[in-house]
Amino acid sequence: DLRDDAHLKCQFGQWFATLSDDKLNSHPLFAKIGDAHIKMHQGAKSLLSLKASKQAVPVDLLDQFHHDLDELRELFIAISDEFYQLMHSRDPLTGATNRINLLANLHKEQALCKRKEQHCALVMLDLDHFKAVNDQYGHAAGDKVLVAVVKCLQSHLRSYDQLYRYGGEEFLLCLTQTTVSEARLFAERLRQAIAALNIAVAEDITISVTGSFGVAQLNANTDVETTIAEADKAMYAAKAAGRNQVK
Repeated sequence: DLRDDAHLKCQFGQWFATLSDDKLNSHPLFAKIGDAHIKMHQGAKSLLSLKASKQAVPVDLLDQFHHDLDELRELFIAISDEFYQLMHSRDPLTGATNRINLLANLHKEQALCKRKEQHCALVMLDLDHFKAVNDQYGHAAGDKVLVAVVKCLQSHLRSYDQLYRYGGEEFLLCLTQTTVSEARLFAERLRQAIAALNIAVAEDITISVTGSFGVAQLNANTDVETTIAEADKAMYAAKAAGRNQVK
């Protein structure tokens, strides 16, 4: 196709030009794909123009076109791999990160603590009496509670904090550049925010939930698994002390 807007006429180009997903459009790889797609069409136009005028095609021009094709393929593969990783590392219900890469990610944070001498804290959260929610209102209602709680947590987290769905109603937060005392204050704000939620679980039915929090310091010389266990132990201490508190 020799038209200047040929990149808008192919099936991919039509889809790309009309896509209205802000998150996808702002993705760096996606923007590069758009540029590479235009470049590939421009290269094809140059080759077709030479053929139409019965001129010889220079080898370097043909090589450049193959290079542009390879670049576009590599970008497609890269973004496909990234989406695959996201799909398999995210909890499909809440969108929180699942446990697949939990230990690997925490070991990286621990290495940063050691190399940069910075602080990092883990916070374990378990929703109080969650089984009663499922028993009284059904599992669909329980799912709505989990989604609402994760949305609440994400609205308070910094961009470099990490949120994992650790178990059914249990979540683990990794707070980088944060001491234990700072993490406890932060967890207290999260506790208050969760307790203030009014969650619609059915028509004319709104419920509230609370959470128990346990905090532990991720030290450079302590096993990650041990630190998780310490945060878990602190969370159970909060449960034993009456729930809806931070330990």
